Amino acid sequence: AVVSSQCTGSSGINAEYGEQVDDFVYLGAHLKSTEKDFNIRKAKAWAACHRLKGIWKTDLRRNIKVNLFRTTVEAILLYGAETWTLTSTMEKQLDGCYSRMLRMALGISWWDKVSNEKVSQNVPRASETVRTRRLRLAGHVQRHEELTAHQLLFWEPDRGSRGRGRPKKTYINQLREDTGLSDDGEIMRLMEDRELWRTQLTTRTLKPP
Repeated sequence: AVVSSQCTGSSGINAEYGEQVDDFVYLGAHLKSTEKDFNIRKAKAWAACHRLKGIWKTDLRRNIKVNLFRTTVEAILLYGAETWTLTSTMEKQLDGCYSRMLRMALGISWWDKVSNEKVSQNVPRASETVRTRRLRLAGHVQRHEELTAHQLLFWEPDRGSRGRGRPKKTYINQLREDTGLSDDGEIMRLMEDRELWRTQLTTRTLKPP
């Protein structure tokens, strides 16, 4: 539990301060790390997928099952995923998990020797869905200066020392990787043009105007 204390400032207003913690849940998402949040979302999505087994075993048309899968299982798995930073290993884990869930929904086992491409058809990979959502969110935040997140989107610490080991991927690093651009100024200029940003969300590499 978070222990809080009260104090009264010069304005006479009581202020309440909470104990500093390593992790907490905000709007259903764990904020400590992408990996922890992903593992929790994965467990919840698998539970939902299994609860829908009765529907998956019916002879409903593929498009109906896919739509149901995306509005239930996928929605649970990728809840809040636009804030994730994914390593290549985590992307593979995410896409693999998504493929297995989709196979269950469509009643296609590995023994059927059907490739993932044929299973998914026009359903995008989970990692691509996350990328599109992340870029859409970042563009929205960049265009709205009144949002607190606007000040943080491209912020990087300018003091302190880095700890040992491989540094964690930051949100800025993730945006650079998503866009294929290394110049933050170019990324910002693209974001400012709503229509240009939208048209390029589906491409792997963005090009400055």
